Amino acid sequence: MRNAEKDEREMAQRREKMLEEGFRLFSERGIESVAMQDVADACGLGIATLYRYFKTKLSLVLAIGTRQWEDYAKVIDANRTENAVEKMTAAEELSFYLDFYIDLYHNHKDLLCFNQNFNIFVQHEGATQEQLAPYIAALGNIVGLFHMMYEKGKKDGTLRTDMSEDRMFAATSHIMLAVAVRYAQGLIFQANSEDMTRELLLVKQMILREYVTENK
Repeated sequence: MRNAEKDEREMAQRREKMLEEGFRLFSERGIESVAMQDVADACGLGIATLYRYFKTKLSLVLAIGTRQWEDYAKVIDANRTENAVEKMTAAEELSFYLDFYIDLYHNHKDLLCFNQNFNIFVQHEGATQEQLAPYIAALGNIVGLFHMMYEKGKKDGTLRTDMSEDRMFAATSHIMLAVAVRYAQGLIFQANSEDMTRELLLVKQMILREYVTENK
């Protein structure tokens, strides 16, 4: 007789392996250039087994993207608690969040590279809103934190709130992510492949000058 609990555990472990190896390959080589067979081989599994878990390459890519941003949201939450974010002003909180884009450059270049390829791939594949829903929900964890900061700014006056929340978040995240991705991928000339933290800090300061008021 089969042990249902053991089977379920093995299936979960096998799925986890697929997500890990898929993420590694997609980050290193780009999503378009990696075939499902490559992922199956890296997992030591047959291609039919991989397709039983993920019927399309798009479903695998979406599952990986969702998992990665869910995990990074946990990193942010842990740091929020450790740094007592609730006691910060909105301006201090914005600075705190901007530092996570620099952390991505320092410690998660693979996620930055994956995310850049992810955006291109899902558009090319014509992913629907229904398919993207779990991924958007994972990003929503981070968007929700920005919302609380913006609302705090309305009360303590340390942030400009004459600009809409959506516009501020979009501009901030797009600028910081775009710069961090390009440095992580080496798409911007860097003499001697130097560390580009100083440049990212400069971008951070430019954003703070734009949004922080004199009431900080």
